[in-house]
Formats: sequence, structure tokens, C-alpha cells
Amino acid sequence: MENNSNNGLFRSKFFRYCCYLLLTLLIIFMFGKIGFFISPFKSFIYSIIFPLLFGGLLYYILRPIVRLLEKLMFPTIWAIILAFIIVLSALVLFSSYTGAIVRTQFTEFAQSLPTLYEQARNTVDGFLESNLFSYFDLPDISTKISGFVQTITTSVGKGTINFIGAITNIGSVIIILPIILFYFLKDGNKFMPGVVRFVPSYHKGNLRKILADIDYVLSNYIAGQLLVAFSIGIFMYIGYLIIGLEYSLILAIFAMIACIIPFFGPWIGIIPAILLSLADDPFMAVKIFIVMNIVQQIDNNFISPQIMKKSMDIHPLTVILLLMGIIPIFGFIGLIIVIPLYSAIKITITNIIEMYYPDYAEMLALHKPNLKPKPKRIWKMNLPKKKI
Repeated sequence: MENNSNNGLFRSKFFRYCCYLLLTLLIIFMFGKIGFFISPFKSFIYSIIFPLLFGGLLYYILRPIVRLLEKLMFPTIWAIILAFIIVLSALVLFSSYTGAIVRTQFTEFAQSLPTLYEQARNTVDGFLESNLFSYFDLPDISTKISGFVQTITTSVGKGTINFIGAITNIGSVIIILPIILFYFLKDGNKFMPGVVRFVPSYHKGNLRKILADIDYVLSNYIAGQLLVAFSIGIFMYIGYLIIGLEYSLILAIFAMIACIIPFFGPWIGIIPAILLSLADDPFMAVKIFIVMNIVQQIDNNFISPQIMKKSMDIHPLTVILLLMGIIPIFGFIGLIIVIPLYSAIKITITNIIEMYYPDYAEMLALHKPNLKPKPKRIWKMNLPKKKI
């Protein structure tokens, strides 16, 4: 009797899954001990991940243009070439109007950065030595905060340099990226059939649905996030001009790029403006916070609800935990890819549960309720009839 119970335990699914988990963890642990063997593969992956990542990003940006041109009876190859020409022409036109201003402001800002840093540090030190902090027994608070700020500045600078170096360390990336983008646009519709054909016939329909849902969510998220970031950049530039902030265009462009990062992006985007204001006029920092709050209110109430309404639905706490967890692993690039990656995994797991375990899906309330559309209300104006 005891032998039968032991045999039943060893044959159970729980035991098999535990063995699979332990074996996976053992393999990961052993890979960590042979770094000399893994490093060539890591270099290979890092060399191709950035062209593929930015190629996929540009694919979702240019795909609507290509599809629109195909509807206008253009062949696919000519539609892709015209899309390239349209985007390049827009970039050239934009740079012709703003290139000189950006170049001038960037050069002046880079040259004055050491002086601005020293002035900002002196302002912070003077503020900490004021009577406001005389009531607190906080020894060496000035040294600690200054060291903390310097550490953060150094870390951000190194991370940015490493990120830029990882993108540009291979000169051929400039040539490879358009080629990758061209084939993504040309053969993107062949990706789903190419993946589905390796799956048994009774799973093909389910896999098509999963891939279609992932493509839909990623397309809406990427396009929506870029539109939101562009809108915030424009409003921040207008706000900086109103309050009279120096280097307003450069700082607004930085804020726009930072807004690609979910949740934390808008606040990361105003850090250079805050440091600049501390070096010149500390009251300007208050104005910057006011501008940021106004722009955030406009974004949260008008822009994002209209643009991102078709995007993924993720709780803010989940976003915070994902961003905090990915920073030590992948750094800046992880902040950009973690939300789409999490959404793709979430969609895959949700669809698998709904397709193969409908009882669990009903228990977890994964099924979306079939809400009947509200009937449109027709307004009628009862005018008095004319007497004949």
C-alpha cells in the first residue's frame, strides 16, 4: 500500500513540474558558472538586439502608412519606398527649421554644464545650511545629499553612454536597420503563417488568435505611447517658453524622449530643467513643477484617454514593480521593453487559460462580459403644427 502511494506521488503532475523547475534552475545556475562560454553568445545577442528592437519599433510606426498606400493601389515594394521617402522628407523638413536652434542650444548647454552643476550644488548647499534645517539633528546632511545626487548623475550618465555605445558600437547598424525594416514591412504578413505551420492543426486557430491579439495590443501601445510623448513634448516646450526657461527646446526634446518610459518618464524628463533652474533661479524650479502638473493634467484627462484607450490595461502598481525590477537587469532599454513584453506574456497566458481551461477562466473572471451596446438616443424636436 505504501509503495503504491509512493509510485503515485512520483507519477503525479506536481512532482514532474517540480522536477522541471529544479532542472531549469540548475541549468541557469550552471550557465552562471561558465561565463567564458556564455560571453560570445551574449555579445552576439547584444549586437543584433538593438537593430531588431528599433526595426520592430519603426515597423509599427510605418506599417499604417504602407497599408494606406497599398489601399491606394500601390505595390508593396513601392509603398514601402514611398513610406521611407515620406518619413525622411518629414525629418529633413523638421531639421531644416529646428536643426540650427537645437545645435546652438545643445552646444551652449554642453559647454556650460560643468558651471551649471557647480552652481546648482552651491544652491543646494546654501539651502541646506539655512535656518530651515537648524531645528533638525541631521549631521552631514549636505554631504550626504550632494553625494547622493552626484552618484545618481554619474550612474545616469554612464547608463546613457553605455546605451548609446551599445547602439552605435557597430557602424553597420546604420545600414542594417533600414534593411531589417524593409523586410519587416515586406514580409510582416508572412510571420504568422510561418509560425503557425509548425503547430499541430488542432492548435493553429488558437495560435493565430494569440498572435493577432499580441500584434493588436503592441501596435496600439507603441503608436499611442509615441503620440502621447510627442504631445507632452509640445506642451512642455510651450510651457518652458511661457516661464522663460533657457534652453527650452533641448529640455522639451529630452522630456519628450523620457515620456516614452511609462509612469516615471514625465518626472525623469524634468530633471535637467530642475538642475538648470537651481543653478540660475531656484524659484524657476517651482514654475517647472507647475508646468509639469498642468501638462500631466492635460495628458491624463484629454490626451491619454483618447489615444491609449485601445491599449493594454495594466494596473499602475504592476507598472511600478515591473519598472523597478527591470532596471538592475537591462537598465534603460529595459524600461522601454518591459511593458510590451509583460503585455505579450499576459495575453498569451490569458488566451491559453481561456482556450484550454475554460473552467479556470470563468473562475478567474477572464471572460469579458458581453455588454450590449447602448441604443442611440434620438432627439426629436416637437414643433407646433401650423393651423391650416
